Amino acid sequence: MALLTLNAGSSTLKFSLLDPDPDRIWAQGSIDFSHQGARYTWRAGPEAAVSDTIAGPGIGAAVARIVSDVRTLVESGPAAAIEGVVHRIVHGGSRFTEPVLITAEVRTTLADLVELAPLHNRPGLEVIDAALEALPGVAHVAVFDTAFHATLAPEAFTYPLPFALSDRWKLRRYGFHGLSHAYCAGRAEEMISRPPDGLHLVIAHLGSGASVTATRDGRSVDTSMGFTPLEGLMMGTRSGSIDPGLLLHLQLRCGMSPEEVYRVLYHESGLLGVSGISSDMREVLEASSAGDERASLAVGIFAHRARQAIGASVVTLGRVDGLVFTGGIGERSAVIRSLVCDGLSCLGLEIDPAANASAAPDAIISSPASRGRILVLAAREDLQMAKAARTRLVGASTQPG
Repeated sequence: MALLTLNAGSSTLKFSLLDPDPDRIWAQGSIDFSHQGARYTWRAGPEAAVSDTIAGPGIGAAVARIVSDVRTLVESGPAAAIEGVVHRIVHGGSRFTEPVLITAEVRTTLADLVELAPLHNRPGLEVIDAALEALPGVAHVAVFDTAFHATLAPEAFTYPLPFALSDRWKLRRYGFHGLSHAYCAGRAEEMISRPPDGLHLVIAHLGSGASVTATRDGRSVDTSMGFTPLEGLMMGTRSGSIDPGLLLHLQLRCGMSPEEVYRVLYHESGLLGVSGISSDMREVLEASSAGDERASLAVGIFAHRARQAIGASVVTLGRVDGLVFTGGIGERSAVIRSLVCDGLSCLGLEIDPAANASAAPDAIISSPASRGRILVLAAREDLQMAKAARTRLVGASTQPG
């Protein structure tokens, strides 16, 4: 089964053409919209990566280019024809807790959820529309980042607000990065060589968006993000959790409008806001190494908050068998992994400095004395997307009529 996965971020579009059953990948790549002239990079099998710019504007042109290149690859022989398209949608709300075939009704419902995760759901919908136009003859499936966290218990997902208010407006902790956390839970089980039953893991997805999830028996039991992807850890431009009274103060005493507060929290905070330099951890670390005090403060806050969330997750689980680092920062920054792990020995987690310094995913970087394993894993949301969608497509094909 050849599936095209389309993973829309706030400023990127990642894609893969793969068969999820044997984990066969025919092609993969990404488009970065954060620069003038979208930067396009893709690789077909073992061939060298190709870089280019997208001629036309917007997501429609980007999807059209991906589909054109994939069709050329299929026609030339090495790849199977596309049987389905899989779309990552960040927020599924209370309705979508399983993969779903995209229909007109589903498309309408997804549009109603945009305000819950506007940085991600809006471009996700644009990709769906463009892909439906480019590939109208195949099934399109939506998979949801929130779905993995549908297993949270009421005490973990309920906010202490008036119950009638929460019930009416579906106010609860939904959690995000679920596809990444689900993949890492399964991959960690393989590397630790233990079955999921009884395995206690803490997964730190650290990137421009960041979250920590506690899993037991392969299921999410707690997570740092909440009703929106704004709660929890410090991120690239997002503040993470702050005192709600501070928000009231900004509006009632400082004269900021809700729109201004929204802009600050989502686009002007986090690494960018504290450092004043960049939302890119690589640039902030470079400035910190050069002696920039605000950059050093930003790095310190990032590591401190991640460490706090990991500690809270271990307490929730009762013990930790493995700590996973993933995401752009988690995979690539030995400095951040070292800073985050500093002080976690009280939880039985000890990093091996040499293994950490040279680690490339997938790797184990814990010391022999560590009671829990520490792992660095590649974020393979595309594989998780395809496996989830394959189950839905196979199920649909076996239905009568």
